[in-house]
Amino acid sequence: MQKYKFIDHTGDLGVQIFGETLPELFRHAGEAFFHIITDRKKIRKSLSRKITLNADGLEGLLVNWLNEFIFLFDTEMLLFRDFEIPSLNEHHLEATVHGEPYNEKRHPIKTTVKGATYHQLGISKEKDVWKAQVIFDL
Repeated sequence: MQKYKFIDHTGDLGVQIFGETLPELFRHAGEAFFHIITDRKKIRKSLSRKITLNADGLEGLLVNWLNEFIFLFDTEMLLFRDFEIPSLNEHHLEATVHGEPYNEKRHPIKTTVKGATYHQLGISKEKDVWKAQVIFDL
């Protein structure tokens, strides 16, 4: 199964994300985000961070999830490669993410992302596949 694909969006960047389960969908969203900003393969797993988020629905939770990564990069210069999500429901997410601090010699920044938006945001389940669409403000 394809994890994600990028879609054209005027002035911004869109991504469609796929997963067999909700945790997998959110994992793939994290992978897509870090693919946008740098080469994920070069991110080492030298630290772990626990993340706990709440929202009024899955769409809000997905936006909070992605914007948390923007916050952690902007404030602590952290990049993440792996995402463990043992607890996820419509209003709550608990995860442990693994990565390392940004290193300009190993992590070329491809694109700067300002935020995940609610524009054209959606999460649905079709047959046995969860799908999401997110537009990032660049």
